[in-house]
Amino acid sequence: MNKTTIAILAAACSLVSAQAGETPSLGKAPAKGPVPPINVPAVCDCFNAGSSSVSVYASGLLPDSGAGELDDAFGGGLAYDYFFTPNIGVMVDATWSGTDSVTHLFTGSLVLRAPITSICLAPYVFGGGGYHTNGTSQDVWHVGGGLDYRITNCWGLFADARYTWASDTQDYTIVRAGVRFGF
Repeated sequence: MNKTTIAILAAACSLVSAQAGETPSLGKAPAKGPVPPINVPAVCDCFNAGSSSVSVYASGLLPDSGAGELDDAFGGGLAYDYFFTPNIGVMVDATWSGTDSVTHLFTGSLVLRAPITSICLAPYVFGGGGYHTNGTSQDVWHVGGGLDYRITNCWGLFADARYTWASDTQDYTIVRAGVRFGF
């Protein structure tokens, strides 16, 4: 029985010492440096200062009710924007709509946006002026708003609407939705 008891005690001591880990030291703990920060790439860094994009879009022209020379029409266009800061930029665009004859709309806008970079979404408002021609050439002024959602830093989707005051024809709304390519 002595050999069995000694074997059990030896096995128990082996298990206890294996589970114990490091023996505590009575001296000072070793110095550890600060943990370096982890460089995780931004989920969305496309709304930075100095960013720009080109957009291709489909549009709808919706004239105010009443008699006038404009009809509801579908169309499309191109736009370019540049942001001086993450929140302030400019945009120029050209829209063509197929009414009785093709309506050409060329505008420039000041854009104010509020990026939510954690979800790559930027609500924005804009306003400006431009030139409209469709048999009648006239100056126009507009205000609008929309959403810019970036799927990656290079491209995303957007949708917006603007109300346009025309100097010679009835006023109208332009609704746009398309793809935006950032660079």
